Amino acid sequence: MSGKAEDRSSKKKKEKRQLILEAAVQEFARKGYHNTRMEEIAQTAGIGKGTIYEYFESKLKLFQAMMEDSLKAYFISLEEKGQKPVTMEQRLTKLVEAHISFCQANKELTRVVFWDPEAFDSELRDWTVSIRAEKLQRTIDLLKEGIDRGEVRSDLDIRIMSEIVLHTLGAFWYPLIVEGWNVDPGVIARHYTEIIMNGIKNNTGN
Repeated sequence: MSGKAEDRSSKKKKEKRQLILEAAVQEFARKGYHNTRMEEIAQTAGIGKGTIYEYFESKLKLFQAMMEDSLKAYFISLEEKGQKPVTMEQRLTKLVEAHISFCQANKELTRVVFWDPEAFDSELRDWTVSIRAEKLQRTIDLLKEGIDRGEVRSDLDIRIMSEIVLHTLGAFWYPLIVEGWNVDPGVIARHYTEIIMNGIKNNTGN
């Protein structure tokens, strides 16, 4: 096979793999992991069921590949928005804005990425736990930078702070996707950062 023919074949494989992943997002978002059948994904993708198994050996492997691609796109979107600002407050604001923007622009992906891991079986749950650990570590690293710069209190437990940021940020997916909350990402980001950095206590009164 010539080089050009190999390139065309490789391109077709990537396109078909992407087609399967996009169909998987639609079906998993609509029915959840356990209630989705490979036949339904194949039908949505417009291919035969057997073709899926040429790329993914099981529904679990397909789901994991879909999640990995989705989370990669998610993390890239956060990094692109979060690297330029200098201060901790600026970085957090941009990260929150990127998170909200991603959720709004990728509603089906968001529903799957933030799906309740308790609904999964043990093997899939173990895998999602490792993904969550990666998210937590990124949050810890962000806060450590803030501490080193003197922008974040060093007398508070960094794990507790990180868990609060991670949980509260992740909680936005439900009102955005399920309830259809239509709000400017910049508005959420500013209010969120103000609450995280300064709290909700009214310091203007007596």
